[in-house]
Amino acid sequence: MKRTIKVIIFLIAGFAAGTAIAKLSFPGYKHAMVTIKKAAESKPLYIGVDGGRYVLALSMKNLQRSKDIEIRMAGAEIHSWYPPVIRMPFSNPISFEAGRFKEVEFGKRLPVYVVFNDNGENRKIEIIDSMDGSRIQTINVLRCKDHEDHSH
Repeated sequence: MKRTIKVIIFLIAGFAAGTAIAKLSFPGYKHAMVTIKKAAESKPLYIGVDGGRYVLALSMKNLQRSKDIEIRMAGAEIHSWYPPVIRMPFSNPISFEAGRFKEVEFGKRLPVYVVFNDNGENRKIEIIDSMDGSRIQTINVLRCKDHEDHSH
């Protein structure tokens, strides 16, 4: 009986902590999921009008046949956690350098962090096929007073 009560309390506490963490919002940090697909109309990403330093954490799913993908934004730093510090056996390593991913498989998710200082203008994130230099997609990063009302 005591064990059952402990398990129930542990599950409730874990659920409450997870819900609280999921609701946290930090100024200057936004996250979104993006699909990489040529000719796909992407939804804009909204940031506030406060200015300052922003970090956009993007989970980009590659639905494009491109193996080499470059992420660009004027005046921004592009980061990822690729290549991993520890390479696991039987995994296809993705290379990342200077905003470029190499050997990306179809359907793979790419973690991208775009760090920039807001200069009061709307911006664009460009997704480029590095093999031929063609633009796959453009994502508009828009300033909006009520950015919390918009879905990301």
